[in-house]
Amino acid sequence: MNESVECEIKLERSLIQDGPKFLSHKLIVTDRVAYLKPTISSMLFCFVYIVVGMFLISLASYVLLQSQKLDLAIFIGGFGIAIGTFGVSLIQPFLQRASFDKHSGVFNNKRDRDVKIKHIVSLQINNKVVIRKQALSYRCFELNMLTKNGRRINILNHNNAVQLELDARKLAKFLTVPLLDLRREIVL
Repeated sequence: MNESVECEIKLERSLIQDGPKFLSHKLIVTDRVAYLKPTISSMLFCFVYIVVGMFLISLASYVLLQSQKLDLAIFIGGFGIAIGTFGVSLIQPFLQRASFDKHSGVFNNKRDRDVKIKHIVSLQINNKVVIRKQALSYRCFELNMLTKNGRRINILNHNNAVQLELDARKLAKFLTVPLLDLRREIVL
């Protein structure tokens, strides 16, 4: 029995609920490859935590060697390990490079299954509001791709609308697919 079921897909619904409040990535396009590169500011944000964590671990070693206060050294060192680990966990997604490779004909983002470039039918821009319980809400934007098999995969997610639109237009031109701008006015 070969039945097809039609269902409505709400394309304006965001794929990811969260998103950074800063420009996290930029698109780099060459002749054969387009890839996302983390911005210097996003990398520095992560490095601050790593450096502070390493400093606190060093401080814990110094305290232990100079004053022999084991409990204080463990406290400072544990705090340093926690902050450093947080920084490493923040930086890992930035180091995984999502790319569109025309030579291999594949999109790879190290999270989802690879997608053949010929199966990409369009790109879309969505906007959303990231709601924080303990802080102010803010606008954020997504760049998603749609495949001929009905999949939507997030490519980029940050709050710089101008840069996201520029990157989306460059990528749509690189892939020779249409760009759907589904942004709508959202009141904060």
